[in-house]
Amino acid sequence: MVERLPSTSTLRGFEAAARLKSFTAAANELHLTQGAISRQIRELEDMLGTELFLRGTRQIELTPAGVQYVTAIRPALRSLAVAGERVKTASERHILKISILPTLASMWLMPRLTEFSSQHKNIELRFKTSTEPARELRTEGAVALRVGRLPGHIGQSDGPRLTLRMIENWDGISADFLLRDRLVPIASRWLFDGRIPQNIEDILRYPLIHTGTRMTAWEDWLGVQGMIMPRPELVFSHMFMSISAAKDGLGIALVPDVLVDPRDRDLVALSSRRIDSDGNYYLLMHESNASHPAVLEFKAWLMAYARQTLTRLDDAVAA
Repeated sequence: MVERLPSTSTLRGFEAAARLKSFTAAANELHLTQGAISRQIRELEDMLGTELFLRGTRQIELTPAGVQYVTAIRPALRSLAVAGERVKTASERHILKISILPTLASMWLMPRLTEFSSQHKNIELRFKTSTEPARELRTEGAVALRVGRLPGHIGQSDGPRLTLRMIENWDGISADFLLRDRLVPIASRWLFDGRIPQNIEDILRYPLIHTGTRMTAWEDWLGVQGMIMPRPELVFSHMFMSISAAKDGLGIALVPDVLVDPRDRDLVALSSRRIDSDGNYYLLMHESNASHPAVLEFKAWLMAYARQTLTRLDDAVAA
């Protein structure tokens, strides 16, 4: 029994010499001298108590013991190499660039982002919020979360129009479905003084809050139900501002139900009046990032979170 194990460098030298049938070629491959390889082989033979090579004037050949030994150590060397690569990959710090709609970030993604960060400490998240078409998706580690229609998709013919463009150039871009864009009126529960509106006529007795990025939302939502929209009175540039205004009791806002925090007891959603727009929420990425480690980890986590959200929203509609 061998009382001590040879070093990994010695085993690598022996394996290279056995494969290449040359001490000189093994030395060149491993960036060592031919003398260093020869010394490693002699030390290994002394340790094992047997010759591993038959040394000729021009070439070397493995002895039967050498064949047996190299066959045994090759799987171990491969396992060590694979383990090293896994550790190296896990320890590398990756940068993930996320372009996302402002309100989707603050109302939906951020409340759960600690969960992702705690599970992936080697991924650095860099956020950029925008309602403009996603750009720079060809940058390494870049993804985008947008709402809109896919190319060639006509959407809901009778649903509220969605004019936001997700991206300008679709070449090489993939889009993974995340969430439906389903609009629901919301307001402070204190606005109604305990008498929550039960029909559209009751809703129209209150000021309607509009969002600049979706100026046709109320008009389309009411039109589906055969109603004419009154003249806009309150318009805010971003969805989070409209939600804040509704929470402050300024009126009723029409927003995607995914943006309504179920833990917020000050807001009430008129769930019986939810209507799908003609678009959906998608995760966008360029094909060059499809195998990026950080992108893969984020996509898997995000898709699972989106499925949980869809289940919660469907349960709310059914309730």
